[in-house]
Amino acid sequence: MLAVNIKIIYMKLTGFSKVNFTCDSCGGKFQQEVAYSVARNWDELDDNHTYCISCVEREDKKAQKESKPKTKKQKSWGTAPVDEVSENTQSLNLDKRTLKKTGRVHLFATRVKKEWIEQLKSIAYEERRHYNEVLEKALECYERHRR
Repeated sequence: MLAVNIKIIYMKLTGFSKVNFTCDSCGGKFQQEVAYSVARNWDELDDNHTYCISCVEREDKKAQKESKPKTKKQKSWGTAPVDEVSENTQSLNLDKRTLKKTGRVHLFATRVKKEWIEQLKSIAYEERRHYNEVLEKALECYERHRR
């Protein structure tokens, strides 16, 4: 019960050198030691609980241990299915980044409707192109049509 009190208020404890005191947490008797209490001055010391350095340090270690962030457990997704590779991945196999430089270095991200992205994927699959290539072609067509 008293250890809980230390935990709650240990940040507000003040050290007092006192000739004789009994630790209210462990019950140890101390002489010429530092007593820790929530008391703000000597006059209030007799009216408040006193704790020894061992109990304060023990509660401090517990508080630090509890405040450490817990690491998330990694999810195990298992191994990738070798036989079930999507058609899109098998049919495209056009990743030639190692063979040529495209000049595409700027990121472009936007939110679109589900139907739009499905249509883009369908066109890319039929044309055997990457999404960005389909978008570049669409922009070229738009520019030609606008003139």
